[in-house]
Amino acid sequence: MVTNLLKDKLLQQLPRNSNAKVVFIGIGSELRGDDAVGMVIVNRLAELAKSAGCPRFLFINGGSAPENFLGEIREFQPEMVVFIDAAVLGATPGTVKVIDTSREKITGISFCTHTLPLAIIAGYIQQTVPCEIFVIGIEPVDISFNPDYVLTQPVAQAAEEVFQAIAAYAGLSC
Repeated sequence: MVTNLLKDKLLQQLPRNSNAKVVFIGIGSELRGDDAVGMVIVNRLAELAKSAGCPRFLFINGGSAPENFLGEIREFQPEMVVFIDAAVLGATPGTVKVIDTSREKITGISFCTHTLPLAIIAGYIQQTVPCEIFVIGIEPVDISFNPDYVLTQPVAQAAEEVFQAIAAYAGLSC
């Protein structure tokens, strides 16, 4: 189950300090079906956070050019940055993999539609902000052009579980 994976690998590593800052950045393209999964999750979290007032969390819809938000991330000075993205892992569709970039390289994983490779963006953040970086990668079914950007069933289910796990961690009411 995705939620248990997140709790075991990521959520237990998230800062428990009530003042610790965490950035969640969704990446993808609304025009490419399942590639929008990171953006869908972050948009929902941002909506909840807006009404709850969560100053220690920053939720960013990075689209296909997350490098455009590096200044905002640097200014926020987080203890942790978590990218959420569709990732071709060679696994069953909807599979979620949590990658700790300090222990595992992300260069061998195919992330779908970025202007810059995620490894370069993560490396830049690590050089400019003393923080941990994680990636939540979700195996897509279909990333072909789809202007309606409807997520496939396995990816939508994984997105819901990732959303619920992060919302619970952040103390956001669903």
